[in-house]
Amino acid sequence: MKTVLPFLFLVGSACVAGCGGSSGHSGGGGGGTSTTVTVSFASGTPTVVAAKIGTGAFSSQSLTAGKLTLSIPSGTTNFAVAYVCSAPSVLAVEHIYEATLSDGTSFTLPCVLPEDRSPTGALTGNVDIAAIPDAHQLGLAVSNGSLATTFITTPDTAFSLTAPAGNDRVEVLAYSAPTPGLGSTTTLFAARNFDNQAVPGSLNGGAQVVLGAADRTTQQPITYTNVAAGYSASTFVGLLMGNAAGGFAIAQSTSQYPALPAGAVESGDSYAFIAFFLNDAATTETMFVAKSATSAGPVSFAFPVPWPYAGPSPAALPTFHFDYTGFAQSTSVNQLASITWGLVPSTQISIEASASYQNGSTTLEIPDLSAIQGFFAAPASGTHVIWVALIGEGGLVNQQPATTDSTASVTNSGTFIVP
Repeated sequence: MKTVLPFLFLVGSACVAGCGGSSGHSGGGGGGTSTTVTVSFASGTPTVVAAKIGTGAFSSQSLTAGKLTLSIPSGTTNFAVAYVCSAPSVLAVEHIYEATLSDGTSFTLPCVLPEDRSPTGALTGNVDIAAIPDAHQLGLAVSNGSLATTFITTPDTAFSLTAPAGNDRVEVLAYSAPTPGLGSTTTLFAARNFDNQAVPGSLNGGAQVVLGAADRTTQQPITYTNVAAGYSASTFVGLLMGNAAGGFAIAQSTSQYPALPAGAVESGDSYAFIAFFLNDAATTETMFVAKSATSAGPVSFAFPVPWPYAGPSPAALPTFHFDYTGFAQSTSVNQLASITWGLVPSTQISIEASASYQNGSTTLEIPDLSAIQGFFAAPASGTHVIWVALIGEGGLVNQQPATTDSTASVTNSGTFIVP
């Protein structure tokens, strides 16, 4: 049996990825000149886009070469961008991002990755993991430099997998069971890297790959500070494969993680860590600290102050409250709220606001954009809704760590029935 394992550092159903870039601007404070703001979209292209400037209303916008350009007049600093993206068989998302010129003039916002239609081919081969006695599952992470897919299959038997076509990099991975992923207890015991593998084609020129002692992982320590009574900590670890849109899981553990052998890591790779701090009595209250590193070594996490939040009052488009001072010393804190409803494919509306846009406000209301063609109507009365509220330190909320700097967030989630 072969299972495709997508590599997602998705912290809750509402996490939004992106990276804000700052550059000089000529307006926003007087002088009669306007400021140009440019918005790009990662992974996919929105089906519809709208924006508002200052206190104006949202209006439809057009993209040029996949980018949105806004002109912010002198004396105005606030703006917002709304857009819809979808993976047709999984999720349709309406995003709203609210910011000011002090957050920058160049932004990259996330767009749900559409169904992949890139060329594929058959990768065949055979791997023997008998010399790794703790391992019971075989994984293969295959990347053509821009796309990466991870497969789980049975060791010591011939396999044939549908992988990205091209001259691929293939990581052969020996795991314990069950299938690796966020929330599981699997561990990577061995890894070997192969470059320049033609797909379609046979791994290792058709010769069996035999993993041995030189391919085994070694342990590195994980430590935590600021762990409050009644909370437990654990860390999910993965490897991002260079510039590819993915990577593979390594482990989820509390006190140590497996480091890959030197030959299994290439220039451009990075270890990604997500430490999560769970309220044992209310598991929907969680804190996350994300880091990345270009090489293995001891890693430590200092957790923020807990944030208990019971959630918004039930409504089709609810108002969220963010009464939290745990990031009071940070200069870059965003607030995010989302509602999700419906079976797969699901519908989600998420809104994220920068600290400068909020300007001290502790409330965030999901707006009604249904009057603009292509945006969603609010969920109907009686609809079961999943809500998520998140406060993120370090700018736009991230799906996965992108630098060696630590980013932290506190989040709560729950459900309600629309009145």
